[in-house]
Amino acid sequence: MGKVIPLVILFACAAACLPRAKAPASPAKAPASPSRREAVATLSPEQAKLVEQLYYKAVGAYSRNDLGAASAHLKEILAINPAHKPALELRETIRLATKRN
Repeated sequence: MGKVIPLVILFACAAACLPRAKAPASPAKAPASPSRREAVATLSPEQAKLVEQLYYKAVGAYSRNDLGAASAHLKEILAINPAHKPALELRETIRLATKRN
């Protein structure tokens, strides 16, 4: 009987840690269209390479404190992929840095 209590506790803890099943979505609701920033961009390999190159240029310009060039590179990135999270984050960092000065 001494081993029953630890097993019960183990199963209770395991059940508490497992994610709960979600209720199925009602079929009457149409899925909401994603906003521009939430949209998943499907880029060609050439576009993906260009975005990566532009991002490294933007980071380099930012590290040299050339915020204008960094912003220009980020603008190009976001024209290709508006949902590019690193570019959005760097743009916000630059915006806050220029706001302080």
